[in-house]
Amino acid sequence: MTETWTFYNPVFEMNLISPLFESESAWRGHVRFGYDLVANTRPPLVVELGTHYGSSFFSFCQAAKDLSLKGTQLHAVDTWEGDAHSGHYDENVFSMVSRVAERFPHALLNRNTFDDASFQYPDGSIDILHVDGLHTYEAVRHDCEVWMPKLAPGGLLLIHDTEMRIGDFGVWQWWQELSARCPSFSFGHSAGLGIAAPNGSGPVMELLLANLPALQEHYSR
Repeated sequence: MTETWTFYNPVFEMNLISPLFESESAWRGHVRFGYDLVANTRPPLVVELGTHYGSSFFSFCQAAKDLSLKGTQLHAVDTWEGDAHSGHYDENVFSMVSRVAERFPHALLNRNTFDDASFQYPDGSIDILHVDGLHTYEAVRHDCEVWMPKLAPGGLLLIHDTEMRIGDFGVWQWWQELSARCPSFSFGHSAGLGIAAPNGSGPVMELLLANLPALQEHYSR
């Protein structure tokens, strides 16, 4: 991990293949943070729950590739069938995601349900966990409670859509509960992104919090 936070200016290969990767994703406002998070912290294992087109996942992958992070693995867990919030979609989405994933030697696509995939990861093994599945309160709480034990000491949990308060979206409610009991902060733009350290603060969260005003200003542009 770096001792100071560096702001990079990446070129995302996913956009060279199709504009859909960012245009179809509410995560497009967070891709620079996703890239910089991996570039600055160099995590051994990143796992994402809910990938869809892969805007978030490929921002992580781009950093690992650009910096030749040989000790980093990035896993995307998804059925690529859709759900009640994203809508259900055909095999073309997974085919497109697979085509981009081939560009990244660090990437692994784990086509599975979140619950079934959870048995593949030992407790304490994941350095960064990004949760972006079904967005009801019950679903996101369940996903986090199943997967948070998989986080390494000081590991980070990222939760998307913390600012969405429409229909039966309940991520905001779960984020309020979770963030009140562990070191955390959030970005309010692009539907909101919460960053928490459920197992207690470690070097990564300390680095983020030490630079928080600059991070908030830079990534919200």
